Amino acid sequence: MPMRIEFTGEYAALMGGYVAFRQNLGFVMPESSQRWLRHMADLLYTMPLISEVIDMERAEAIASRREGESDVTRQSRFVVLRQFCLYLNRIGVGAYVPPAGQVRARSEFVPRIVSEREMARIIEVAEGKALRWPPMVLKILWCTGIRIGEAAALTVGDFHRKDRSLYVAHAKSDRSRIVPVSESLAVDLGEYVDARVPGGDSCRWLFPGRDPGSHRSKVAIGNRLRGIYREARVLTDEGRPIRTHDIRHSFAIATLEKMVEQGRDVYVTLPLLSAFMGHANICDTEYYLRFLPSAHRALVEQEAPISHAVFGDGAL
Repeated sequence: MPMRIEFTGEYAALMGGYVAFRQNLGFVMPESSQRWLRHMADLLYTMPLISEVIDMERAEAIASRREGESDVTRQSRFVVLRQFCLYLNRIGVGAYVPPAGQVRARSEFVPRIVSEREMARIIEVAEGKALRWPPMVLKILWCTGIRIGEAAALTVGDFHRKDRSLYVAHAKSDRSRIVPVSESLAVDLGEYVDARVPGGDSCRWLFPGRDPGSHRSKVAIGNRLRGIYREARVLTDEGRPIRTHDIRHSFAIATLEKMVEQGRDVYVTLPLLSAFMGHANICDTEYYLRFLPSAHRALVEQEAPISHAVFGDGAL
């Protein structure tokens, strides 16, 4: 059963109803979001009762920055607030809905894009070690772009040899998906399974942990791979080993580059990549376009005939 926090006070039924509504639709309602709802209920309890529960003044008070609060945390609270207000309108309570994007978390982080040559060097270093699972993890991450946590939770049964695919059951936000794999990766995965799981027990973890019945954690995997990145000399500008998540960014960039080289319309194929990578929406995938100079060139070239027809040869 999905976890639910108990709410008390004047708005307990509304808060509990909202959590149940989200969970019944199949959405994850993390404990942190439910705690923010409970804090919201406590704050509303200190204010006079009004028919719409949340008006503009109350929404602004709830969304205001707390002392020492990060942009990311504040944005997460704002999302919960806005979705709750939308729910109130849905059930006939005329609550004020704050505009989308009113609170944004801005990040200046730029991922380290890994080249094919660098990735080959990383895998070569990993294959020179005694442990057999690190090279397999690296190949899966590089060839499919799945998240490290998704790779850690793969079982033998999630690999379908006949269809050459991986079933990602434990994806972010509890969304599952099927990811096709290349013929070479399917061969390597098959050999890995045959060597380490005699009989191919479908319930066994692909990357078992030290404790019986558990899989290797993404933290443990990341720590082991970090040493491999360092030995392969694939580092950031600051001289630190890359993050394993940078491999996912690199996969997205390489895929987009290939689309451009093949002459495809990037914005037409972007939804396919979004679904492939398990993004919640296409905006998450569009993020990668800013790291793709060739895509910018292609877009300019595609727009040139339209611009000429509309504006002629004159400058704006």
